[in-house]
Amino acid sequence: MSVETLSQPTLSRRRRAAATVAAALKGGVLGTVVAAVAWLLAGAVAGTAFVVLLIATVGAVAYLAFRGNVRTWVWLGLAIAWAIVLLERAIVQENGGLWVAAAGWLGVIVAARRAGILRRWLPLLAYPLVSVAIVVLAEEDLLDPWGSSWLWILAVLGPVIGARTLLKQDGPRSRSAG
Repeated sequence: MSVETLSQPTLSRRRRAAATVAAALKGGVLGTVVAAVAWLLAGAVAGTAFVVLLIATVGAVAYLAFRGNVRTWVWLGLAIAWAIVLLERAIVQENGGLWVAAAGWLGVIVAARRAGILRRWLPLLAYPLVSVAIVVLAEEDLLDPWGSSWLWILAVLGPVIGARTLLKQDGPRSRSAG
């Protein structure tokens, strides 16, 4: 009796690349979706904080007008809270697309590493730097290129979608009788 050893067939380079790109796309989409939801939640919290601070500020001014004295710590607390809300608006909300794209890019990198991308191909994961170069050469604002920071998501996920399309293995095609 002979014992047959079952060995897994080695995947072709194209199939390994397709599997890595598919995993990278899934990771990029997951990172993008998670960051977009977090951005929306941050906006909701900041919007609520804005309304509460507006009411608290009007209340402090009304108290000052009717009672004539508001403690210093109230004004200091309101000033700090307003600074936090305004910083959140300037840093997070104004650059939402940039943050979401950065999370998508991180998802692409982590997923490609987990899928086993070879070390020699790691520099290809710096592909968004080509978009950065285009924006700089076009003399556009890096944080808001062509008027929308959300274009960075396309700059991150677009090439991965294109690579997946190029590497996708077509299954057997059925021919219909005409």
